Amino acid sequence: MIRSSILSAICGVLLLVFGNDVAARAESGAGPEAMTMGNMCMVMFGYEMIHITATQPEKSRADYCDEIPTTGNTVMVFDIETPKMREFPLELRIIRDPLTPITKETELEPLTEVHLPAKVYPKGTFNFQHEFKTKGHYITLVTITREDGTTETSDIKFHVGETLWTWVPQIAGFVLISGLLFAYWKHSHPTKKDAAPEAEEA
Repeated sequence: MIRSSILSAICGVLLLVFGNDVAARAESGAGPEAMTMGNMCMVMFGYEMIHITATQPEKSRADYCDEIPTTGNTVMVFDIETPKMREFPLELRIIRDPLTPITKETELEPLTEVHLPAKVYPKGTFNFQHEFKTKGHYITLVTITREDGTTETSDIKFHVGETLWTWVPQIAGFVLISGLLFAYWKHSHPTKKDAAPEAEEA
């Protein structure tokens, strides 16, 4: 009974750790307003979306999304999916993630890697090249200005190069699974002190 409980716990931890890792890859950034699908990220404004892909043509022909493998020259492509949004001025800013909540009082300029002022993109697509010199976590901030002058900002997080935080879920899962396996082994191989005492003779 205890053995089956421990095995069930191990299976649960495996599902939790790797399930969360998959979920993190499937949905990144600030909840439902930012998500990933395959190698393409999306920032959402209600039901309107902008697709983002990244490539490093000097190193690979692969497309990337929220995980750019190395530093260096990177081409980022933005596709405005909804035709109506192509009429709105769009401002883009990529900042180094301060790893603290961003508020209206946050000074963005010292954190900024890329800034494209508000502009209308009637063709619905634009791209630029940027050299990421430092490994780490970044945030793409996309701001649109609607017809009535109101602005909306959506963001999505990504990282460049392997960082320690990339491996945190796997490390935590390894520690938990190792502990459960040790507990299972300990229970399966009781010491003499743990063994039940022999019945005394009458």
